[in-house]
Amino acid sequence: MRIDDSWRDLVAPDFSLYAGLDPERRIMMMGADPFAPDKCLPDHVIAATKQALDDGKTHYSLDNGYAEPRLKTALVNKLRDFNGMEIDPETELMVGPSSAFTLFLSIRICIRPGQGDEVLVTSPGFAENINDIHQMGAVCVQVPTYEEDGFKLRMDEFRSRITERTRAIVITNPNNPTTTVYTRENLLELAALAEEFDLGVIVDQDFERQVYDGAEFVNFATLPGMRERTLTVFGTSKDLGLTGFRVGYLVAPAEIMPLLKIATFNYVGPTNTFAQYGVAAAYENPAYTDEWFTIYDQRRHAIFDVLKDIPGVGALMPEGGFYHWVNISELGTSLEVVKHLVTTQQLGVSPGTWFGDSGEGYVRVMYGSNGRDEVFQEGVSRLASGLLELAKSKGLVA
Repeated sequence: MRIDDSWRDLVAPDFSLYAGLDPERRIMMMGADPFAPDKCLPDHVIAATKQALDDGKTHYSLDNGYAEPRLKTALVNKLRDFNGMEIDPETELMVGPSSAFTLFLSIRICIRPGQGDEVLVTSPGFAENINDIHQMGAVCVQVPTYEEDGFKLRMDEFRSRITERTRAIVITNPNNPTTTVYTRENLLELAALAEEFDLGVIVDQDFERQVYDGAEFVNFATLPGMRERTLTVFGTSKDLGLTGFRVGYLVAPAEIMPLLKIATFNYVGPTNTFAQYGVAAAYENPAYTDEWFTIYDQRRHAIFDVLKDIPGVGALMPEGGFYHWVNISELGTSLEVVKHLVTTQQLGVSPGTWFGDSGEGYVRVMYGSNGRDEVFQEGVSRLASGLLELAKSKGLVA
């Protein structure tokens, strides 16, 4: 069968690594699904979703921007109060069925398939950024970041990879998997580069609410001159725990929003109507996520306190998100370490190779999954035991 050969470059996570896990004993510290598999949503979100069904909110959501009025109002308020953006919801806002889709759409509008167009992404970085670009028939150019400076964006690395074919830059802030929250200074440097070379910038801000230690979170589109060249992708899965609702939204320049809306209608159609009411209720009263943040903060410290004492293991304190990016290069390859944890500890973590060329030598450990604290604590204990065993086998422990 004749297919697009660029699809052969797609990198699919190899979940066969976890085939040996016992369903009754396993602990998964992998998915970016808050407190999964345990129930976590507050009553007011569930009630609003049920009420929408009772009220017959089951038809296509065809309002401008494919947003139900209640959600549109909630998003305008949130974007103003949290992100510092005053937007026109009729011309700059679109609701879509997940941030994964709006991310894909945002990259797609910047490139011309099959013409050698290039898009720059950070490495380590979100795997979907890489796959999306391949799926579109464009060239994904990975820009390395480095642990010694907290995986910040190095402009010399970006500049050296910009060619006449470069069309856009994609970043995730806070970064997944490195946890990096980019400083205003760092983002201003990126903004200057984008302006110099007339590049579009796609910014995925799915983890924007999980920022620790009072760090400033900078919404890239609010920087001077960036509003007109930035597409900002927002999700409701990570910050509100609405992973199963599949509702995301996008803020983009008014001149291209009509095109994005047409493409959305053609690709997937409008977003789940009754789910939008649950999302609206969550944004109207998001206090429950403050409790989650407190738990995340405690857990990041708990894992860090364990990892820092294991020889051959390096871990920076997470700046954002709800995961640790752990340097295990002295203990083995990413896959070797993952397999060891699976076979000896019944513990699932993600190999760094899932996150780009610079991911080798790392694993990602999620501390936002598993609602029950006793399961989390057991997972940390197993992680420490498994890594310590490897350190002993490498002669790193006296």
